[in-house]
Amino acid sequence: MRKILNKILCFTVITASVAGAAGFSACGAYNVKPLPGYVSTQDKAQSNGGFAVGKGDYVYFINGKEANTADNTYGKAVKGAIMRISKSNLAARNYSAVDTVVPQIAYSGNNDAGIFVYGDYVYYSTPSTELNSDGVVQNSHLAFKSAKLDGTQANQDYFVQYSDNTIDYRYVEDNGTVYLIYVAKNENLYGTSCTNIHSVNTKTGENTLLAYNVGSYIFDKADLTNPRIYYTMTVTDFVRGTSWSDKYNQIWTVTPDGATPNEYNFDGVEDYDADKDPLYVNCGDLVFDGIGKVEGMTSSVTQFNSSEEGVASVERSAYKYTLSKYENGTLFYTRTSTQNDSVMLFAEKESSFISANAVSAEWKPVAGNPQTAESLLGSNSSAANNYVYLYDANGDVEEVLIAGTNGLVKAVVTEDGKIPTIEDNSGRFLITKDGQATVLNVDTENKYIYYSLSGGNGYSVNRIKYDGGYYDYNGLAVTEGVNEYTSVKILDLDSASDWYKPEFIEGQILFPTETVNMTEYDYIMVCDLHLRNGEGLMTNEQIDKLNDKFEGISEEISEIDSSVYNLLPDTLRYVYYTGDKDYIDKLAKAFDELTDYTSEKYGDKYLLSEGSLEKLADFVNATGDWAEYADKISVNGKDVKANNRDYYYTLLGKMNDADAEAYLNGVRSSYLKEYPEQEKSWFEGLSTGAKVGFIVGVCLGGLLVIGGAVAVTLIVLRKRKKQLPVYKKRIKVDTTDDKNIDVYSDEARSPENDGGEDGGND
Repeated sequence: MRKILNKILCFTVITASVAGAAGFSACGAYNVKPLPGYVSTQDKAQSNGGFAVGKGDYVYFINGKEANTADNTYGKAVKGAIMRISKSNLAARNYSAVDTVVPQIAYSGNNDAGIFVYGDYVYYSTPSTELNSDGVVQNSHLAFKSAKLDGTQANQDYFVQYSDNTIDYRYVEDNGTVYLIYVAKNENLYGTSCTNIHSVNTKTGENTLLAYNVGSYIFDKADLTNPRIYYTMTVTDFVRGTSWSDKYNQIWTVTPDGATPNEYNFDGVEDYDADKDPLYVNCGDLVFDGIGKVEGMTSSVTQFNSSEEGVASVERSAYKYTLSKYENGTLFYTRTSTQNDSVMLFAEKESSFISANAVSAEWKPVAGNPQTAESLLGSNSSAANNYVYLYDANGDVEEVLIAGTNGLVKAVVTEDGKIPTIEDNSGRFLITKDGQATVLNVDTENKYIYYSLSGGNGYSVNRIKYDGGYYDYNGLAVTEGVNEYTSVKILDLDSASDWYKPEFIEGQILFPTETVNMTEYDYIMVCDLHLRNGEGLMTNEQIDKLNDKFEGISEEISEIDSSVYNLLPDTLRYVYYTGDKDYIDKLAKAFDELTDYTSEKYGDKYLLSEGSLEKLADFVNATGDWAEYADKISVNGKDVKANNRDYYYTLLGKMNDADAEAYLNGVRSSYLKEYPEQEKSWFEGLSTGAKVGFIVGVCLGGLLVIGGAVAVTLIVLRKRKKQLPVYKKRIKVDTTDDKNIDVYSDEARSPENDGGEDGGND
């Protein structure tokens, strides 16, 4: 019965008991119109899992780095939203011709995985928009969702939601089904916080616990769509309460679709309750078992060890494994033993133990451990992080690029499968000498390595061919100018180092920019590595010439004597960064229209001199001193000359309104003076609101005056009415006999004629 419970636990939804995770719910979708032009394709996505993915006729990308605390209401996001650009527009440099696919923020605090495209859907993670019991948005939680590539069927709900937004994850496709694999660290399932591996079927929402309480884990470094994951496990005798974690461990592997529940018997464990704590859950296959002869380990074989014959009497020392890298069908790991603590690096090809997408039944996890002599390195603890492996046609490691403190080192693997450790002129040598490098990308098709050096705001972008020999990098040829084996820096590209690394798609570099004037915004900029006519990729020599032109503008502007050409250098910089000559014209016109302009009042420093205006015109038109920058390309449908930064690299996608305004105002305030204003009358000096208030006040005052006059008149009339005599009877006049009587005389109004004692006054 307990075996059955373990089997059920491996394959059923467990989100009800998972702290910090919420389960799949029936996916309602936002009601949106499909984007036009989309055609479904079956081709494999390019660069899947980064911030930009090519699929079919389009490139899908995250439109900049947005914070998880920003408003993530569906439909409002611009920055951080998932957008698309057609590959034809990308090639034509129509970088603003984009569509929004998912108007929500694509975000992860872990930058090892981004968006994934499978079939007709894009899969992503986004800050939760749910509220907690206090009404606070839970944007520190991460919700995993999908949407169709035409923008429809975007999930309102999620496959799973987790409380740690730095969680490590991959969307993978396994036997036609897309799964989310995630590794929950410090997850408390049964009273103890540990690291657990989960998979979620995005069709059914089934959440499977693949492995419970793992040591370490590793995804495929090069292919983020690979469904296989490797991990280490310690071995514990739960009956005796003994663990050998300090002596040895094991390496296991699993895929979400091929996960087979391992059955274990805990009948000998006192008070065992699978519901409260199953003790050991593992749906993977054992690859390497480090069990060996260790003092004090009599009868140490458990049900978790390899079942191969002779395990109980293994005479060798015990092994501890540390996972190093997994790529190209090869598992790299380091190993120490109880008899020798030297860290040895090994590379094991999956083909030696994987068969039909699972560990072969004939594989021997103990006997299969390679001998010490088979290691790539006999002793090197730093091999885990800074080695780039290059492979031959058979998938064997042929060369290694090492990011050393002095530069990039190339090491050619020897015939007996060793990485040389001593520098010479054949097997191990420097290919760059410009300092500690961070590898950004390896272009195996064109044999380029792109890397960064410190010194900017983030990652710089440098390039060199890596397939040369010692004399290509260190011979006489290097003094004859730039060639393919000379390192070149690509313009002043500066990519944010706390987000995804630059993407290299369709011959263009897409990077979250930290360049001049853009450091506060982190939108995506794009640099086309094709020749300016669009044909073929630039060589290193051509990039170097482009650098000269790019740097020449800044140098020539700096050489202008600002004491002669006042304000001109900064004005040229403004036009260079924005291309906005119209604003300069408006600024000049504003000074021309000053009726009380005097240099004593405003100062000559505010105005461009006639000579400065002439040089500005030359700059804009690329004539005169600037004629060498007359070359132009089309960017976003406009001709852009080489005296504009957009000629070299420019924004991909679009900025939200607030950032666009802040960017332009920031550039203006950095390089230009404010609009001049004439001395204002007291009324002109009022703010718009004050002016409106004043006008309304005057109008109301006028109405009050008029109303007051009317009111006074009415009051006077009413008062007068009360003071005039009121007659109760009409005066009868006999016009026949008294035609000459004056009815308004005092005599006519006498009491005798009224019939009252006081003349009728009340």
